[in-house]
Amino acid sequence: MQVAGKQLKVLVAYYSSAGHTRTIAEQIAKAAQADLEELRAVGEPSGTGARHYFWTLRYLLLSQKPPLILAQHDASTYDLIILGSPVWLGTFSPVLRSYIRAAPLARKRVALFCSYRNSPGSAFKHVTRMLGTSGVIVGTLSFVDPVAAGLSSITIRAQRWAHELELSLAAQAETPM
Repeated sequence: MQVAGKQLKVLVAYYSSAGHTRTIAEQIAKAAQADLEELRAVGEPSGTGARHYFWTLRYLLLSQKPPLILAQHDASTYDLIILGSPVWLGTFSPVLRSYIRAAPLARKRVALFCSYRNSPGSAFKHVTRMLGTSGVIVGTLSFVDPVAAGLSSITIRAQRWAHELELSLAAQAETPM
């Protein structure tokens, strides 16, 4: 991603249980020329069956953050962090919420994307509140039922969004503090 003649270092960190959010993350990473970080929790059941459902539900209902498997990329070295997750019960996954608490996001530019089947609810508002002063939200993108949308639609929207992020960051760079 190029902004004001400078190549930005971009990280797309995401959580995906069924693979839908992974597909979106891969297309965004390609469009933004970003590194990709898939987030996983320690002890998380594999697949999307009943065990995984109850594991997730426990963390969601108790507002707990599961311990994460060590990330491969150090978020502190990036200019822009793009975070993505499916939306469950109106909020982002517990795994992404754990990452937000653990990652060095202080004074980082952060953009958010999500996938959902019914409604994103107040997911963006919850995560924005969690980021507080530690992140500046530069843009959001949401995908309703990405399976039905298809890969070509996801690719086009990811490219368009990456371009919108570039424009937003360029405008911020031109605005004196």
